[in-house]
Amino acid sequence: MRDRIKSVAEELLIKHGYRGLSFRQISELLNTTRANLHYHFGSKDGLVEEVLEDYANRTLDGYRDILTDSRTTLRQKVEAVVRATHARYKTYNTGGDEGEPWSLMIRLRSDSDAITPKMRAKLRDVSREFETLVRVGVRAAIQSGELRPDTPEDQVVVMLVNIIHYAGSVTRDHGTFQRLADLWESTLTTIEKAYGNS
Repeated sequence: MRDRIKSVAEELLIKHGYRGLSFRQISELLNTTRANLHYHFGSKDGLVEEVLEDYANRTLDGYRDILTDSRTTLRQKVEAVVRATHARYKTYNTGGDEGEPWSLMIRLRSDSDAITPKMRAKLRDVSREFETLVRVGVRAAIQSGELRPDTPEDQVVVMLVNIIHYAGSVTRDHGTFQRLADLWESTLTTIEKAYGNS
């Protein structure tokens, strides 16, 4: 039951945000009582904190697998990130390009004034971890010779990690995933033209 509750809560949080989530909604969808939800999680905040923790760990595991893979180039890493992001986007945009929210972390950042300090701290921790993982990928590209030794690592990391942080805003504002894919491609092409060895 706990996993079912968390699954429904995650979907509702992504679609409606923190403010739009209620135990009443979840209990109706699962045909259970609000008391049952309180029994498992104590409060809405307790539930959201656990859902965010699980979601963040899954997301970071995926990025870690992609960005620390020593067998792939930076371009291949970016292409894998785009594919993974597109798969998540399609989960919440089943009819094609609808510009619907698809990332829990991006959605909760937009509710930062309403969420708990623990949730805000988790979002900050995840942002730092994203930056660390992107740095691993960029540094590997420099060490392998894919990018020149004089590549400004910090600036390249900032460019790439900010695409990750604001991906949901890009798709929402443009109503299409293609705009996000274009942003990744144009940024990577610019980096390759400026610092690539090929």
